[in-house]
Amino acid sequence: MKLGRPLVGLLTAGVLLLAAGPAVASSSDRPFTATFVGHVAMPVPGQAVFDGAGQANHMGRIGTDGLAFVTGLDESTCPGGLANVHVETLTAANGDTLTITSLDVACPAAPGTFDGTGHWTVTGGTGRFANATGAGSFVGTVDFGTGTFTITLNGDLALGG
Repeated sequence: MKLGRPLVGLLTAGVLLLAAGPAVASSSDRPFTATFVGHVAMPVPGQAVFDGAGQANHMGRIGTDGLAFVTGLDESTCPGGLANVHVETLTAANGDTLTITSLDVACPAAPGTFDGTGHWTVTGGTGRFANATGAGSFVGTVDFGTGTFTITLNGDLALGG
């Protein structure tokens, strides 16, 4: 997989948006939950590529594509914790997309297996999610031995006008 400037720009924008602070809830916020599973690979050390499917309220059945980059050690949560930036694009059946960027810490759970937690923010979207905003929690498990992952997002989502 060749990484282009648009992805690097998206990651940079996502990190800057997350650094600005948590999103302020508005009266149009709706509870948002997405759960998805799939295949994970590590094409180069410190980078994980995700491809999966699942379900999200306000979207229905979704396909997912994601990329996570390790940014350093973070042992404040667990020994051997790996801080990472994870960008995930959720695609609804009609092609509308919702992109989230999450700042996470992956904690070693077993050889080749990590449990991750973090906080996500909406950093893009198309169709009815073009002007969406939102934020919430990220929980996931990745097993590089089997090449599988599970991720659950919980939070709030506000669709733009």
